Amino acid sequence: MPNPVELSPGIDVRTEKVVVIMQDRPVVGMSAWLVDALAAAESEGLGVQLVTPSTTRLTFAVRTTLFSGRESRWVVTEPGGEGAYDGQGGSRLKWDGQMFAAVAAGEQDKVDMSPTFVAVDLELPFQLLITARVRYQALESTVVGKAAELLFKELTGDEPAGWGTAEPVTQPWNVGQLTAYCRRRAPKPTWLAVVGGKDGRSATGAVEIHRRPAGLEEVITVAVATPEGLPSPGEVQAVAEKLADSFSLVSFFAQGARGGTDTNAMPHWTGVPAPMGMAVGNDALQGDGLAKAMDMTGVAEIVPVKIGPAASPAVWYPIGDGKSQLDWNIYSALLGRLVPPGAPRS
Repeated sequence: MPNPVELSPGIDVRTEKVVVIMQDRPVVGMSAWLVDALAAAESEGLGVQLVTPSTTRLTFAVRTTLFSGRESRWVVTEPGGEGAYDGQGGSRLKWDGQMFAAVAAGEQDKVDMSPTFVAVDLELPFQLLITARVRYQALESTVVGKAAELLFKELTGDEPAGWGTAEPVTQPWNVGQLTAYCRRRAPKPTWLAVVGGKDGRSATGAVEIHRRPAGLEEVITVAVATPEGLPSPGEVQAVAEKLADSFSLVSFFAQGARGGTDTNAMPHWTGVPAPMGMAVGNDALQGDGLAKAMDMTGVAEIVPVKIGPAASPAVWYPIGDGKSQLDWNIYSALLGRLVPPGAPRS
């Protein structure tokens, strides 16, 4: 159980809408106190606002985990201390008595952007971003973490170096120990940080284990630094195929993005990720679902490919090379074909 908000050591300010955490360090990771602060805020329906200088970077786990709640943001103080801005979106922020909120630019639906955020023109290497979801049978013999292990091996050349309940991770990689920890927490979900890398391909991410009516789900989000350039679309497809061959694949989504070689996020404009491809697992393709999934009428840019076991295939949709923002139009058309207007999205 997390500490109450009033007793959480990482929280500096609490209002009726958010908790505010102030940090002045080169890199902010998903430390134990930050995990506790996030859990405490979520238990009371509060957003999380992390305040840092413009020289601070966030680990991939913090960037993808901490700001999912309502009114949650990365608040970056301008150099010299005059004002603040959103470290992810760049909008100027001001304290309104309850939280840091965007400053209007005088036009409807427009916000005032920070010059500090947008003025930095960096020639950054690429990163590969993967979100994958697989399902296991809920058996006593089930071992979780194997999908994350496969992803790391395929993307970096080696299995993860370690895992932990916070950053920095403290446990050497061992799927048996990881499974035992998740089993002790069941049926509650488990979030774990995972790190690794080899030969310049550093990788950081998170593994979430959830108990669902259909079984156990392992959700992996990982960023892989690729200083030599993004893998080809065919190489990314091969990774999805390995997952589909080895596990019950629910979904897979790959993007290319600009970023540092350490996968940490900086509070400056680095561009928008671009889609490379996605896969839909065989659970969604029962009955006549496979025929519909293979029919891309109206989306000429995509040629679907069956992957995984022949008896229960998944479908891979190649979208782009991870470098062009225009490929989001193809992605949008694909979703429109797979999920008709008005249909619920899972």
